[in-house]
Amino acid sequence: MTCEETRRHIHEAHDDDRTAALPELARAHIAACTACRDLEVDLRSLTDALRALPHAPLPADALDAVWRETIRSRPGAASTPMGFWRLAAAVVVTVLSATSLYFVFAPAPPPGPSPVELARASAQAEMVFGYTARALAATRDAATDRVLASKVSPAVRGVAASHAPRRP
Repeated sequence: MTCEETRRHIHEAHDDDRTAALPELARAHIAACTACRDLEVDLRSLTDALRALPHAPLPADALDAVWRETIRSRPGAASTPMGFWRLAAAVVVTVLSATSLYFVFAPAPPPGPSPVELARASAQAEMVFGYTARALAATRDAATDRVLASKVSPAVRGVAASHAPRRP
């Protein structure tokens, strides 16, 4: 299971009013992956802390004040200087929130090869280069022998001729 799939399962488990059980594959991935384990622990802590907060209803006068302000607001309020600054503050808060969420939930880059894997790959490469060098040397020797045998007379090579070549 990938980190992305595991994170989706973790979020689904913490989004409900009840804590849903994670699938077995997700639990196995969390046991092996530090980043996903940290996310699950953080979300469990946050969920527990939020559930522990008291559930106090808003006072009726506060709701009435919000309603009056909502009705009093006019369509061109954003064009006033105070409305402009509220809009600017809202944009800044939104951008900062989105940036923070990106850095918190962005997938971690895949880990690079371990030193053991690099050493194994280096040893295999050296072995391949060794075999290649031997094969090239054998090819060169065979080509040299073939050229000597076909182009240079046995007397020059220092080999006693067992029989003289016949010419038709």
